[in-house]
Amino acid sequence: MKLTQGQPLIQVNVPYIFQAQYDEPGREAVKKILSDYKNTNIRSFNQFLEKGPIKGSNPYFRFALGNAYRELTNQDVLPINPKESEIALANNTLTNPGETYEELGLLVYSNKGYNLVLWQHLREIAKTQYKDSVDLEIPFVVTGLMKPVKDDKFEDGLRLDTIDGLTLMYNVPILAQRTNRFDSVNKFDSEDPELQRTGFPGKLGEGNRILFTQNNGVHRLIRGGEGLYLYARYGNLVTMHDDCRIHLVAKNSSRNLDELVQQLEQEKLKQQQELETRYNQALEILKKR
Repeated sequence: MKLTQGQPLIQVNVPYIFQAQYDEPGREAVKKILSDYKNTNIRSFNQFLEKGPIKGSNPYFRFALGNAYRELTNQDVLPINPKESEIALANNTLTNPGETYEELGLLVYSNKGYNLVLWQHLREIAKTQYKDSVDLEIPFVVTGLMKPVKDDKFEDGLRLDTIDGLTLMYNVPILAQRTNRFDSVNKFDSEDPELQRTGFPGKLGEGNRILFTQNNGVHRLIRGGEGLYLYARYGNLVTMHDDCRIHLVAKNSSRNLDELVQQLEQEKLKQQQELETRYNQALEILKKR
């Protein structure tokens, strides 16, 4: 059964979003990160291909690939974040999302657990640099772009540092609900408007998609499979699968996705006001009859 996706808030131009491929910039980007991060948990399944999608991903590889693309192309390119992913899903601008999986960032839960050193590191960053957008008592997402740095003190031999203006951290209260079963408790509606505002549903209970969460440590955030499920509970940050893909967003300072969403919300308000005006006018006419 093919899942019906939510209705789009906006119609996004396809060129804003593209899947990482083994074209010239893609091949050079993979070559660069395999050289820069030799003998680390950043690796590739198919670096010798001449064409086709770049297969396989983990959070470290994804961040490194985004940095390499930016450096080699000198363009404002970022890995797709959860909100952009949902906007793109609704507008059908992702490549085969129901047949693949995709990393969207990291989830940091309030309780210590998986990846303790990284958990402490990311929470300290949130406490000092993102105190206006992150409450440490509530789970938060880390997305956008970070810089992997070789560091043997960390679980996977890699530390993740923020990049000024490119790393996003914000709370996701719905993740406080631990949901790890296929039942009505963890379902959500693909038309939930909160998806295109934050990348996460605003409520759980009924719907055609499922959210899986954990309750401690640092975990991967993955969108995947025919059901377009959201998995926020994988503590192994190094495993790679060849059915993972990476979408990148080419930013445009005059017309990025955030601005498009704001324009749409303004247009929606305008239409609601016009509808209310016509409704009131119709009522006045009926009263005079």
